[in-house]
Amino acid sequence: MLAKPTVTATQAELLQFVHDWVGMCAEGKINEAFALLDAPLDSSRYHWSAEDITEITFDHFDDGLQPVITHPDTVGGDIPLRADSGSFNDGSGYWVEFDLPMNGVVSDFTLMFEFLFSNETLKVILDDCHVM
Repeated sequence: MLAKPTVTATQAELLQFVHDWVGMCAEGKINEAFALLDAPLDSSRYHWSAEDITEITFDHFDDGLQPVITHPDTVGGDIPLRADSGSFNDGSGYWVEFDLPMNGVVSDFTLMFEFLFSNETLKVILDDCHVM
C-alpha cells in the first residue's frame, strides 16, 4: 500500500508519490488512491474526488468513451510524460504537476498537487486537474 509522504520528504519522493498514486488509479484502485488525499486547507478550494476525474475526462479522445488511466511506467507515444515540482516561496510546502496518462499515452490533462505543512504533518492535496 502506498504511504503518504511525511514532512521530511524530498521533492524527488513527492514526485515518486504522485507517480505511484497515478499507478494506483491505473490499477483500478482509484478510490483507495483518493482516500490518501486530504481536503484543501482553504475551505474555498475545490475538494476533488474520483468521480470528478471520471466526469471531466469522459470523451477526452473524442470517441464518446471513458478513457482508462494508464500506469506512468507503461506510457507510449512520442510525447514524454511531464512531471515537475517546486517549493512555495512562503515555505508552506511543495507543489507537483504531473501529466495524467490515459489510453496508453500522455493526455492533455495535468494533475496539480500541493504538499502543505500543517501541525507537524504534510497534507497531500489534489489542487486541480485541468487541460494544459
